[in-house]
Amino acid sequence: MPAISAKDIVLSVNMGTEIAPEWMIVACSTSDGFSGSTDNVSVSTKCASGFTANLPGDKNWSFSNNSYAQNPPEADQLSIDDLFDMWAADELRYWKLESINPGEYYRYGEGYISALGETAAAGDYLTFDITIQGNGEVTNVPST
Repeated sequence: MPAISAKDIVLSVNMGTEIAPEWMIVACSTSDGFSGSTDNVSVSTKCASGFTANLPGDKNWSFSNNSYAQNPPEADQLSIDDLFDMWAADELRYWKLESINPGEYYRYGEGYISALGETAAAGDYLTFDITIQGNGEVTNVPST
């Protein structure tokens, strides 16, 4: 089984609507990621002989992205200012992480930019980091 190439995975956001999606790429990425977690629910009863039962609780998820800023971006790409405006406005949008090779890798869900960082280190170009906090379910199956 061939490995999935990280350079082929992109983070995109729907800047259109659900009916007429307009997917824009967060370009010049150096890394993209998905993180999911499940809260723990501890249950302690007299029936458990002094042991606590640990059961799965609520789930949450996020996407992460590190990129070099472009000015101006290409036609199908977001600018650092677009991302700043989305963060400032607390916009809920649909996001996806997917491989450019269909069917290799896919994560999709609604979320908002919960963290935005910009760094201009001496001797380097402007970089930024964003975290997309998920709202509701995330899926690994493309919608039809």
